Amino acid sequence: MTEGPERLTLSPGLCASCRHAEILRSKRSAFLRCARAAADARFARYPTLPVLSCRGFEAAPAGGPDEQASGG
Repeated sequence: MTEGPERLTLSPGLCASCRHAEILRSKRSAFLRCARAAADARFARYPTLPVLSCRGFEAAPAGGPDEQASGG
């Protein structure tokens, strides 16, 4: 049995492949956080999913937020 959710239950849209997306996990849930919001108030810290358009979108180097979080 795993301790936390493996994936988000709702498709995150553009955030799935954005370099600024971070998945934060608790024991029972997962939340997608936009790291860009820390420096720029125009971006929502926890955007409403799915994100279909975003002026701050930048493609992640590989795999999206899941691989970035586990890759170190």
